[in-house]
Parts: sequence; C-alpha cells; structure tokens
Amino acid sequence: MKNLYNLNDWEECSYLRLGEILMEAGKINLVHISMVLDIQRFQKLPIGEILLSMKIITKQDLEQALLIQDKIQKRSPHE
Repeated sequence: MKNLYNLNDWEECSYLRLGEILMEAGKINLVHISMVLDIQRFQKLPIGEILLSMKIITKQDLEQALLIQDKIQKRSPHE
C-alpha cells in the first residue's frame, strides 16, 4: 500500500486514474468503485465529488490524490 501523503511512494508509477490512486493508498476498495461508477452513470459527476459526498474520502484525500495524478501525468504523459 502506498502512502497518499508521501509523493516519493508514487515515483515509479505510470498513468493512474484517480480511483486507482485512492485504491493503492487504501482509501477506497472495489465496492466503493462499483458504487461510484453506478452513481456516475446517472449523475455524471466526477468520481472525486461522489466519493466526497458519500463521505468515503476527505477533501484533503481528494486534493492529494489529484496532486499525485497531476505529478504522474507530467512525468509520463498518457496518450
């Protein structure tokens, strides 16, 4: 499991989606992903917003996961 608040834990990672980052950090699991994707089909909201509204993650968790995602994408852009 990677530490969401330690950027060095994410150095070797290539492209990851937000949900994958949160799963790697142990903040969510496959059940959460399944629920969020079902909700997203109807509400068309970003998964981060859905997870926040369900109180599964904190705002700080979301901000940190987005920071990691941005860092990873800048290091190795996904085509």
